Amino acid sequence: MNYQVKLNEYLQAIVGKQLDALNLACEMMMFSFETYELHVQCLTRIICEDDILVTTLDYQSWDGEVGENNDEWYFIEQNRARIVGGKVTSVTINSLHDVVINLDNGIRIELFVKNGYNHFDDEHEQWVFFKHQDHYHPFITVYSKTVDIAIEW
Repeated sequence: MNYQVKLNEYLQAIVGKQLDALNLACEMMMFSFETYELHVQCLTRIICEDDILVTTLDYQSWDGEVGENNDEWYFIEQNRARIVGGKVTSVTINSLHDVVINLDNGIRIELFVKNGYNHFDDEHEQWVFFKHQDHYHPFITVYSKTVDIAIEW
């Protein structure tokens, strides 16, 4: 089933919303758009004026001892004031479920679904989208090749 249209409809809910928080947990970036959450485990890039500020792959560059001593955390902390605070002007989703979010402060957030068909493992969660404390709003989970839209979760 092609979920591109349905995902695009649901994610339009964040247009006009402010990115009010950006948090990290290992290689996962967690974006808060007022009452909506987007938790991302796939390759993510945050770009400002055609300059890549940070990617989830920056997590791989670290001191090998302390989890927060990596380039992902470093670049987020260096650029947090530039990233957080902008309002969403547009959201687009392609047929592979990649997402591009543009903010009015020049920030662009790009999500790239990683993994084709898996050989040795099950599908991996790529990103989830949900509304805070609203179990009637769909809880959307995008995997490598499939999508789960839980209604009334």
